[in-house]
Amino acid sequence: MRILFVRTPRYVWPFNSETSAFWQPLGFMSLAGQLEAARPHFSIKIIDCAASKIGWKTLFSTLNSDWPDVICLGEETVSSHEAMRLAGYVKKQRPATIVIAGGVFFSYAAEQSIRADCIDYIVHGEGEITLLELLAAIVDQRDIKSVRGISYRHNGQLIRTADRPPIPDMDTLPMPAWSKVPMHLYGLGAKNHPGLVSIEHSRGCTDNCSFCTLWKHMGKLSRDGKTIKPYYRTKSAERSLDEVARLVRDFDRSTFGWVDPTWNADPKWTDEFCDALLKRNIKIRQTAWLRADCVVRDEELGILEKAVRAGLFQVMIGVERPDEPGLKELNKHSNGPDITAKAFEIFRKKYPGVFTIGSVIFGLWDETKKSLGELSRYQYKVGMDYCFFIPLTPNPGTKVYEDARKRGIIEVTDRRAYNFHTPVMRTRRFSARHLETLYFKLLYKVSFDRIVYLLREFLALRDRRRKRVFKSLCKYGLQITTRYIAGRLRHPFSNKPTIYSRKPKWYDS
Repeated sequence: MRILFVRTPRYVWPFNSETSAFWQPLGFMSLAGQLEAARPHFSIKIIDCAASKIGWKTLFSTLNSDWPDVICLGEETVSSHEAMRLAGYVKKQRPATIVIAGGVFFSYAAEQSIRADCIDYIVHGEGEITLLELLAAIVDQRDIKSVRGISYRHNGQLIRTADRPPIPDMDTLPMPAWSKVPMHLYGLGAKNHPGLVSIEHSRGCTDNCSFCTLWKHMGKLSRDGKTIKPYYRTKSAERSLDEVARLVRDFDRSTFGWVDPTWNADPKWTDEFCDALLKRNIKIRQTAWLRADCVVRDEELGILEKAVRAGLFQVMIGVERPDEPGLKELNKHSNGPDITAKAFEIFRKKYPGVFTIGSVIFGLWDETKKSLGELSRYQYKVGMDYCFFIPLTPNPGTKVYEDARKRGIIEVTDRRAYNFHTPVMRTRRFSARHLETLYFKLLYKVSFDRIVYLLREFLALRDRRRKRVFKSLCKYGLQITTRYIAGRLRHPFSNKPTIYSRKPKWYDS
């Protein structure tokens, strides 16, 4: 059986250059590693169009010259239309080709995706064991109903089999199939992320935020079998160190982008892993998403200092809202305004070499102009290096999506707009389009306080890399501003959302 994983051509996220926008498709590499270990006679390939700058014409030509038996796709909402485009092409050209989709979008949009008549099976949740069993059942011509964790159509009816529990022991996973992607291309030429590689040590989360699908995607069914609960697991420090050592030795990787929803949830892992890195004198750079309360805890335990010495140089902290009512609406726990402010203060005062990025969510149901102004001022209060303002986005599978659908407040269905920049649903007071105008003002309104803050921040930066990152983010912010203004001037009365992502030159080639 010839199996091909494809990450299709896509637009570039507006705050990235092409050298750092696309990380390795870790999900595909993990699935391929599992298949390769269990079924070595399978022919397994991965095409990452984004990294290799393969456009649609080239992709179609490549498929026609070497057609696989199975094509596997997996996307987020913002790029799901790209996967559907490829699936439609495949079924038109070779209807017998099996198309399998998974990931955080298709897992929760299974019915509408399968009814489009171009996807045969959808894998729900973690896919390593499920995909292996599904392909084995197809090869051996066994009953597909016995495979847990899939959806498919049979005699016009949508069938969903019993849920599959997540993998409890992550050390049992084979190594990702790194050699199946062009590793040297990731971060090539990047000044801020040279030798880039995506990596994970944990899955799941300790929280169940209403706007997030990751905790649910990697969660565990409760005893009643009706609800999904957060389920956090981590590899051992020894296993994680082995992965890092191999990536450094065999692929010359130096910047490790941890994709874990919460890198610092387990202090034992952080302490042991960073201690092992230091003892073996493995010098790498590390970027990670952190919980603010865990930052404060690890600083008190002396673990954070060790992590910084072990290469932690850029952190992203989900602030979400600087007020308790807003956090409650988002169902985010343990990270009140005081805790968040303390986490940023720790980095600013004790670890100034670490670049800090905060994310703040706007567009809650009761949002006002006053609350938006408070959001804008909050970034200056806590002293983060950069703040991303993200519209509350109703991705399928989230409580936000279910609530928005019941209320009928989703105004934009174009999936390209689900890019965490473009508002797509209205609030009590603002339409999505009005909210976009307010978002623009939130980001770029000129004020004395903002000018003073930005100048002070830039002049205070001593580390050259931090200066580069700061300048890059400001540059891309300016490009977004220019694109927004140009669009409004060309189409002043348009109600269409602004698509901030950039179409790369190679996209159609």
